[in-house]
Amino acid sequence: MGTSILLARALIDVLGEAGLAQDRFLAAACFDAGRLHDVEGRMSAEEYDSLIEHAVDLTADEALGLHFGERTSAAAHLLLAPLVNSAGTLRDALEALVRYQRLLTDKPACTLEERDGVARVVYDVDPGAPRCRRFRAELAMTGFSRIVHDFGRGARPREVAFEYAAPAYRSEYSRLFGGVERFGQSFTGIVIDRELLSAVPLHHDTEIHRALEVQAEARLARLGRKRSYTERVRDHLLEGKTQRGDDMEGVARGLGLSVRTLRRRLREEGATFSAIAGAAFVALAKRLLVDEARSVEEAAYAMGYSTPTSFHRAFKRWTGTTPKAFRQQYERAAPP
Repeated sequence: MGTSILLARALIDVLGEAGLAQDRFLAAACFDAGRLHDVEGRMSAEEYDSLIEHAVDLTADEALGLHFGERTSAAAHLLLAPLVNSAGTLRDALEALVRYQRLLTDKPACTLEERDGVARVVYDVDPGAPRCRRFRAELAMTGFSRIVHDFGRGARPREVAFEYAAPAYRSEYSRLFGGVERFGQSFTGIVIDRELLSAVPLHHDTEIHRALEVQAEARLARLGRKRSYTERVRDHLLEGKTQRGDDMEGVARGLGLSVRTLRRRLREEGATFSAIAGAAFVALAKRLLVDEARSVEEAAYAMGYSTPTSFHRAFKRWTGTTPKAFRQQYERAAPP
């Protein structure tokens, strides 16, 4: 899955404000500074998580996700801010966010739901290490809350929900969300009164909003054309769109191709399905295993294996170690 390189740039800006030099941060994360110049560039989920881990370590700020969202303009961490902020109503703004979220990430992460007098913006947090998941959730919720505040002229969500338990710095959530934060919920997202969707901003320019929509559509089209078949297969596998990652027929069908055509396209790019599937398997399995909320058995089922034993064998074949040993190694290396 690809994440916009602009999120890396925004993170660097915030760290710079905190006095952390860009060169030091990028060197620690082994991230090539040259990639920051491509505004339509992408980084993998693993690279983004590595940046998050190093940022939290170097700043010693476990609440960095909240502080990132608080200090950074909506334009930096939502990327879609000019388009969202120029919408005619809060509903239009949230629908634009959902429609154009692929400018931010290859995997759609948020949805707008309406029922029984309330509306919810639900955020699908990617698997990964707990503090990376927490960082992404905190950043998204501060962004969503800001949109509600701006369109509602000071309004707050009825509820800001998080799936995980309250962290040690819960007081920071209360400071930012005004006491409406809720932990251990069945989803991550915000809840607002449905009537608030009709809220209009102080200033709205239909022509500017339309021009921005045209630019957003053009950028989406360019991003689609730039993706290689190797990237499409990898992303398809990482998004779990097939029951098993080694099912080439299922992947080809999902991409609208025959197996023969997919094999030829990959060969033209110097790639093989088995190599892509192996790398995707390892990346997804590791991200599931470092999630403390999942057992090894749950990770196995999430990967599409009918039994933990089958998952165990496959993981050892690809990595040389067992799922349990990998998790223990990660836990020993993780900071307290």
